[in-house]
Amino acid sequence: MEHHTTSSASDTTSQVRIPTAAWVLLAAVVIAFIAIIVFKVAVGTVITFGLIGLMMFSHLIMHGGHSSHSTHSDHTSSQTGISSDADQKSTHAGHGGCH
Repeated sequence: MEHHTTSSASDTTSQVRIPTAAWVLLAAVVIAFIAIIVFKVAVGTVITFGLIGLMMFSHLIMHGGHSSHSTHSDHTSSQTGISSDADQKSTHAGHGGCH
């Protein structure tokens, strides 16, 4: 006996997910307002440290796909010591955001 499943309208609707980066940025804005209003920190100081934090956070986001370099296709060629710059550029081309 075969069992067939039918998809209903509720199965095809996707849930709306807010990315983690958006939550982090929202938390940073809330913390900045609390620092300015409650702790009376100068606005220029909050902006300065906010930009420094944004640079560090964007650097982490930029390297998000680089958690494991051992999965690259040039892993075997680097063991033999033969790896050209063109090979490395082509393997990093699809990552985006790489140095």
